[in-house]
Amino acid sequence: ASAAVEAAVAELTGGHGVDQVYLAAGGGSNQPVELAARLSRDRGRVVDIGKCRLDLPWNAYYEKELDVRFSRSYGPGRYDPEYELEGRDYPIGYVRWTERRNLACFLDLLARGSVDVEPLVSHIADFDDAVETYQRLKDGDLKAVAVLFRYPERAGEAGEAEAPAVAVPAVRRSGVASTPARAAKAQVRLAFVGAGNYATSMLLPHLAQRDGITLSTVVTTTALSAANAKRKFGFAEATTDLDAVLGDPSIDAVFVVTRHSSHAELTQRALLAGKTVFVEKPLALTEDELAGVLAAVEESGNDRLQVGFNRRFAPLLQEARKRFGARTGPASVRYLVNAGQLGHGSWYLQQGTEGSRFAGEGGHFIDTVSWLLAGDPVSVYAVATSGNEDLQVVLRYPDGSTATISYVTTGAASFPKETLDLVADGKVLRLDDFVRAAVYDGRRKRWVSSRLPKARDKGQSAELAAFIKAVRTGGPMPVPLESLIATTSATLAVQAGLVGGAPVTLARAR
Repeated sequence: ASAAVEAAVAELTGGHGVDQVYLAAGGGSNQPVELAARLSRDRGRVVDIGKCRLDLPWNAYYEKELDVRFSRSYGPGRYDPEYELEGRDYPIGYVRWTERRNLACFLDLLARGSVDVEPLVSHIADFDDAVETYQRLKDGDLKAVAVLFRYPERAGEAGEAEAPAVAVPAVRRSGVASTPARAAKAQVRLAFVGAGNYATSMLLPHLAQRDGITLSTVVTTTALSAANAKRKFGFAEATTDLDAVLGDPSIDAVFVVTRHSSHAELTQRALLAGKTVFVEKPLALTEDELAGVLAAVEESGNDRLQVGFNRRFAPLLQEARKRFGARTGPASVRYLVNAGQLGHGSWYLQQGTEGSRFAGEGGHFIDTVSWLLAGDPVSVYAVATSGNEDLQVVLRYPDGSTATISYVTTGAASFPKETLDLVADGKVLRLDDFVRAAVYDGRRKRWVSSRLPKARDKGQSAELAAFIKAVRTGGPMPVPLESLIATTSATLAVQAGLVGGAPVTLARAR
């Protein structure tokens, strides 16, 4: 057989030999490697794509100066954690055909009808029989070219089914009073855990010059970033030791402004240490994390918590709600969030560790709607375009009101980021990106705000003022804990709705 192959190659190549030989064989024989040398031309290439014995005959490979290469399975991206685990594809200008692009190309051909796979499917089995099917294939009892697994029908496909439910954890406190009476403090001492872009651009500038506040300590993972924050905003101390800060009785409140994946854990630790806590959204990325925060509240009796849902504090939106007046009937809300595309290096793209983009940001918009409607949602329905980048989230409220949040990333950058309409009782409240607001009544405009001349005020300053007042006086927190939990649960339910393809009931736990 080898002689016949050598003769055929010699005839095809004029006796020169082939440019490349691919070793796709397996086993312990060295014959494929020896044959490859005889089939190759001078300075040819031998590529090993199988797993066979490779005792290279030195003289044969030396005389032709053959180039021996190995093909790593799957091609570019294999064994690269950023590619395989975090989904960061290589730029097409550098690597044309990655595993993802190969799969996408095949699926495209399949969708166009250019590839017919039906003749390959020789057996269909129920998914519940998967183990048995694999065993039959292994034993040789099942002769099949390709086996398809048939998944069970989703709820609602075979008939109406009860909507899945997500429990909204109940807030339980120990015997310690949630808002203990205390004398007002002349000076409030604050510590910051994290000093990233949002903390240094949207929070600290509002606090640094406020009377009655001492920026006591900034904690970061690296000494350099802590020192930079200390110098820029005037913190008294900079450290990487969180335990020392939580154990400092002189510190009244802790700001948690780190990456999303650490919010819940740091909040728990600060609550257990008896601190008042301001944590940027999201409060938690999973139901287990949310339950952990509430366990810390129950264990410590400390419910002094605020999540950075600042839009309800925006002066323009507060004035618009006041001008709209009390409702007598249910409302319909449309909230368009033109979120835009993220930069390639943004850590928001690390969904495996930092949660989805909506999980990180969506609480803002759910909280705003819930505040406008004076209630907490009772169900969530979510649908998404391919890739889960553009979302439609429909919320239902106890009084029959509904809200649709359109969270899109594919819009024009020149279009405003946030536009909101609330319709009820023959009136319309309109918010244009926190720059202008209006209330319409009948055929006339009841009220139109002046256009803000400077940067948009989305409520950060007023939110911080309300938080500091609560810390100073010991009075109630600006937003009830039950509302923070309900908003976080509704945000987490969006992912459950996307997976289940059905409305998710938000059942209040008893």
